[in-house]
Amino acid sequence: MVLFSCVLLTLFRLQRLRDISRRKSTELTRLYSQMSWLGQYNANLVLQNIDTNTQLTSLGAHQRVLEELARTAGERDIQMAAAEQKAQEAEAQTAELQRIRTALEQKEAELQRKEAELQGKEAELQCEKTAVATLTGTLEEKGRALEEKEVAVRNAEAALKEKEDSLSSLEGVARV
Repeated sequence: MVLFSCVLLTLFRLQRLRDISRRKSTELTRLYSQMSWLGQYNANLVLQNIDTNTQLTSLGAHQRVLEELARTAGERDIQMAAAEQKAQEAEAQTAELQRIRTALEQKEAELQRKEAELQGKEAELQCEKTAVATLTGTLEEKGRALEEKEVAVRNAEAALKEKEDSLSSLEGVARV
């Protein structure tokens, strides 16, 4: 009986060891399954990490491109502001040139008016010259006629003097 009880005890222990072994085997299978799942999950995380790193690299490149675009846009804005300022300066110069052109046109019109006045005065002067020339000719003719009359008057005076002298001598003779 001792043997039987030893055998029974041994069988009981063996049964118990088998139960423990099955439980441990089930637990190990579950743990292997979890490990397999965790391995796949880890692999997925590694892939996601690689994707994330790739996206971060891509985002970094995009950020550099955006920074370059922002810098370019800033430079363009500065150039646009300079161009607008030059356009305003050009408009101001155009307005000034237009004002000067208007002033020149007014002065040109005034010069044309004065030229017309001068031409009118020149025509008047020409008429006056003609009148002066005519009057000069008339005065010269009158001067010559006057000189002829003076000569005639002198001749008449001389003749009169001779007649007076002859009359005086006749009177003297008649008195005697």
